[in-house]
Amino acid sequence: MSTIDKLIEFKPKTKAVSSDVNSNFEQLRVSNNEHEQAINDLDARFEEYKQNPAQTVECESNILELSGNTNNFKAAGTSSIDTITGKTTGFAFIEFLDVRKLISSNNLRLQNNTDRITKSGDIGIYLFENGTVKEVNYFTAKEESTNSYPTQTILNAPKNQFGKADFIKKIEFTEDIMPVMDTYENEICVVSSSSEYDTKSYMAWKAFRHHTNDANGWLTINGVTTGWLKVEFKNLTPKVKAFAITSRNSADANTHAPCDFVVEGSNNDTDWTLLGDYKDNLNWKQNEKRYFALTYFESFKYYRLTITKNSGGGTFSGFGALELYESVNDFMPMVAKLDFSVDKPLLINTGVGTSGIGKLNQLSQINDAVSIENLFNNSVMYIGFKKNNENKFKPFVTSARPTYSNSLQKYSNKNSVPTMISLTTSKEFKYGYVASSSSFYAPTGASYPAYLAFNGVRNNKWVANVVGGNQWLQFDFPNYRKIARFTIVASHDDPGGSIKNGYIKGFNGEEWIVLKEITDQTGWVANEVRNFDADVIEDCMQFKLEITEIQNMATRAQVAEFQMYEVADCFVIPENKFYSFNLETQEFEEKEIIYVGRVKTQNNFISDVYSYATENQYISEETDLAINTLYSFFHNLGFDYKNLKVSGWIKDKTTGFVMPWYPDSNYDAGIEFNNYGFHIDECQFNVRTPSTLMRFKDCDNVARSYNSNVSLILQAERIF
Repeated sequence: MSTIDKLIEFKPKTKAVSSDVNSNFEQLRVSNNEHEQAINDLDARFEEYKQNPAQTVECESNILELSGNTNNFKAAGTSSIDTITGKTTGFAFIEFLDVRKLISSNNLRLQNNTDRITKSGDIGIYLFENGTVKEVNYFTAKEESTNSYPTQTILNAPKNQFGKADFIKKIEFTEDIMPVMDTYENEICVVSSSSEYDTKSYMAWKAFRHHTNDANGWLTINGVTTGWLKVEFKNLTPKVKAFAITSRNSADANTHAPCDFVVEGSNNDTDWTLLGDYKDNLNWKQNEKRYFALTYFESFKYYRLTITKNSGGGTFSGFGALELYESVNDFMPMVAKLDFSVDKPLLINTGVGTSGIGKLNQLSQINDAVSIENLFNNSVMYIGFKKNNENKFKPFVTSARPTYSNSLQKYSNKNSVPTMISLTTSKEFKYGYVASSSSFYAPTGASYPAYLAFNGVRNNKWVANVVGGNQWLQFDFPNYRKIARFTIVASHDDPGGSIKNGYIKGFNGEEWIVLKEITDQTGWVANEVRNFDADVIEDCMQFKLEITEIQNMATRAQVAEFQMYEVADCFVIPENKFYSFNLETQEFEEKEIIYVGRVKTQNNFISDVYSYATENQYISEETDLAINTLYSFFHNLGFDYKNLKVSGWIKDKTTGFVMPWYPDSNYDAGIEFNNYGFHIDECQFNVRTPSTLMRFKDCDNVARSYNSNVSLILQAERIF
């Protein structure tokens, strides 16, 4: 507490004494005079410094060395600086002539201990004392952005040619390197196989026609379900990094498409190197293309794909097409790169306050390229930066989508279980997730297998095959997850089969552990939702609902939905702060976090990347509409539907008449109960057009209706 603050401090239940008052006033007068003299002395010193001539210092290293009898300097060069030397005491004024990075370090103490990017004309004031250099103030030549935006905002980021944020990079593949084949051999390569179904429609070269417009392709001879397809390049040794298989354009494709197979490479057709081993590729659709990345790649003359098991009960194996890809960049398939630099930084607002003179800071910048590794395969993962104990932003990745809430919660709002369409296949991922159960009921004309409890539909269900309890329902992830909340939805038509007593368990790689004991759960009603927060949160890959007793022991155990929600960072909207739940202390900890995007991985490579939008706002390109059509808009804001406002403008391109558009806009009275827009996830919004695109009264009060030549611009923005 300052001297003045002490003198004027209010002391309850005390009376003022005249001698004390006089003494206090005298001390205040002296203190004020001393303070005024100190300011005058400081002003005089600054005026003296300003009279010194400016000296230009060239610097292309991490050490900026000041020399000469002046306190004014101009620093030229583009290297990053973490040390300033040449003085031991006093102030120095430094004008930066070029864009460069200043790194906060033990020698150079920057404001807020945060690295910054200089712009040409920026000026910093630095105090030299006790062997360190302290940044007293910093004046930017051009205030580009400030923290007037809400916290957790990306203010600026590298963008693409369309002005959209585009800084998360992944491996990019070439076009199919195989030529269009019309026989077994051409000037580029030779194609062969272990066997062929016939010599008319299903020969080896038929897999390289660059189309699957018919049911042709390569198939093994009837009666043999294993076999290989080989490509020999005559004068090339391509480095293949990925491939694609397209099933036959035939209704029975799933019976003979490859389930388990390996890919190998060789330079002499004798010694073969394993490049990838692939299993459990089930539930192929007709004419479906699936992409796969190799797990090892080098330049080879020969490439061979060997099927060891097909996906159905077919008496032969094969597919419609095979494509091979090299990469156009040097990225690893499972590594994402955040493409930041001094010239292309990520400027973020995480809620840091103002500078010492009250001027709004430019806040935090991330300007070093970052490689994100250790990604889960067959997963959606979220990329962010979190400040560590050294006040530096460090990248992290998680499979738990952050939650934005009005109060603290430890779990994500997004169910981590994908939409299962079979026991081993999900809508989002072709393999890696497995649903299973102790039994399932399959009466004549119906079936209730385990995956129906994980398909996102509440009017179907898993049903056990036996009456009573002692049944289990299980879900396996392809990687470890920390589940904080489990949700059970009762059957839509027989809630008596819901769990009364039992356990939720997880397998941690060594043993099954009890995560939650469920006791005395009675009174279930149709499609009732009940949440069960885990008492134990631990990394597990498999989760099991063990049902020892059901509400009505005279019926069968059944579950409409079994959902799982991971431990996640929580942004508390009223506080404008992020919190993380510490599993060791069981307490929430305030953190400075910014989420910048997400990636999706499939079959050993990153298939999709989403760089979150700047300033939390997305405006689409003008999109021409057709009736009864579905349109997808990838807004990349990263917030769930509760935190987004979606609107737009719909335009009659003939007259130029424009109307506001909202997700529940209804221009066709016949279906006015329908909404025409709906959220898919935190980065995608779909619009479904009706049979009438626009219906309105113009300026002359004339009713108009249009079914063509209409366009839409969609806008999505954060609302907190």
